[in-house]
Parts: sequence; structure tokens; C-alpha cells
Amino acid sequence: MTTRASRTESGTLLDRLQSFATIAAPTTLVAALLFYFGYVSTLVRYEYFGVDLNALDLSTIELLLLGTEVIFPPVAGLLTLLVLGLVAHRGVRALVRRPRSWAPKVVGALLSVLGAALFARAVVGILVVRVSRDEFPGVTAISLGLGLPLLVYGVWTYRYHAGPKRGRSRSSDALLVTALGAIVVLGLFWATNNFAAAYGRGRAAELAAALHTRPLVVLDLEQQLYLPDGIRGVHQFPLPNSDGRRFRVRCQGLRLLTEAGGRLFLVPDQWTGTRRTVVVPYDESVRIQFLPG
Repeated sequence: MTTRASRTESGTLLDRLQSFATIAAPTTLVAALLFYFGYVSTLVRYEYFGVDLNALDLSTIELLLLGTEVIFPPVAGLLTLLVLGLVAHRGVRALVRRPRSWAPKVVGALLSVLGAALFARAVVGILVVRVSRDEFPGVTAISLGLGLPLLVYGVWTYRYHAGPKRGRSRSSDALLVTALGAIVVLGLFWATNNFAAAYGRGRAAELAAALHTRPLVVLDLEQQLYLPDGIRGVHQFPLPNSDGRRFRVRCQGLRLLTEAGGRLFLVPDQWTGTRRTVVVPYDESVRIQFLPG
């Protein structure tokens, strides 16, 4: 009885562990992807303002939340592509099953040419840095992910209309499908990475164009900030009756970019590549007032 009970208990525990692994593994993968793409997007966004992401000291939860806004468009595009692919595959199978039809050869030839062209474009984008740098984000990655699979699928469509070939190795077919699947996953990951970087740049440009809507910050300081000359709209002047008082200088005209790690990241109204991001502590050493934008 004891042995049977112990076996039952161990079997139940194993079942629970297997169930947990089934749930935890996809959850961990999704969290890792959200974290990574949130990191890439946020890194590029604040690099636009000359701020290193490590200086922001963002938490893992914050990066996960930032990753959610990046991941939705690629996932929606992937699901749409998957649905269209399944519908197209059903149509191709219907053509292949028709006896003595010329349509499979035509469709197979067109798919093969398209796949070869996409793969050639991916090779050019990989080898020629200027091409991948100046292209629309994700073109090389998508070409890589779709080129070879379309080429192989086109060859299969062209040849299979005559009937399945004999002597085919299932192991070699499985290896081919696995390799093609890996190429598709690699292309999708690369394309999403490019999209995350482009998304971060786009959000940064939008933020720079709408800095006038950000909160206006008034700083009372113990000493003057050393800012480069020629920054329009930023003024520093001594406070009246500041003798013997802690705060002696007031700075006006800076906008709040973000707050992170116990510090305020401030920028002028009009951002250009020559401007600077001012970082001040968000504590009792500075007296801070926020005004609506």
C-alpha cells in the first residue's frame, strides 16, 4: 500500500511539474521577447536625446510594459500573414490534385522565381551594408525569412502535381522543414528587431516635435547650471534676496523629458542635434515646480 501510494504521489507530482512547464515555458518566452523588444525600442528612443538607457535605470516591469506597445503590430502582421498563407496553401493543394492541369507548374514556377528573388535581395542586404542601412526597416529580414521557404514550396508545387515521388526520406524532409522553419523564425525575429528600433526612432521624433506639450519645469538651484550658450528659451537669473538662503538661482524654460532613477531628464523647447539633455537630482537638493505645457 505504501509503495502504491508513493508511486501515485510521485506520478501526481510529475504531472503537476509537466503542466507547470507547459505553462511556464511559453510565458517565459513571451516575457523575454517583450523585455528584449522593449529594451531595443527604449534604447533607440532615448539615444535620440543623447541619453544612455542605463542612465535611466528602468525596471524590468517598465521595459516589459514598453515592449507591449512594440510587439502588437508585428504579431498582428504575423497572424494576418499566417491566415493568408493557409488560405493560399489550400488553393495550391486544390490545384495540385487536379489531374493533367498546367496550373501547378505555372504557380510553382512563379513562387520559385519570387522566392529566389527575395533570397537574392536578402543576400544583397546582408553583404552590402549601405543597402540594409537605407532600406525600409525589415526588408532584408523579411526577404530572408520568406525567400528560401517560397523557393522550396514553389519547387514542391511544380513537381508534386505528377504525384508523390518514391524513395523520399522522411528524415531528410523533416530536416528540411526544420531548417526552413528556423530561417522563418530568424527572419521574423530580425524584422521585429528592426521594427522596434524604427518604432523607437519614430516615437523620439514625435516627442521632439511636441516638446511644447511636455510639463514646463522651474528649478531653484544652489548654483547656476553650466549650459552651452545660445539655447533659446532657457534663462537663469539670481533669486531676489538670496543672500544667506539655500537656493540662489532660478532656471526656467526646460521641459520634462522623463523621470527615472531619482533624477529628472530635462530638454529645451526646441530639440536639435546640438542641444543637450540636462539631468538634475529629484530630491531636496533642488526646488522644483511643474507647470502645464
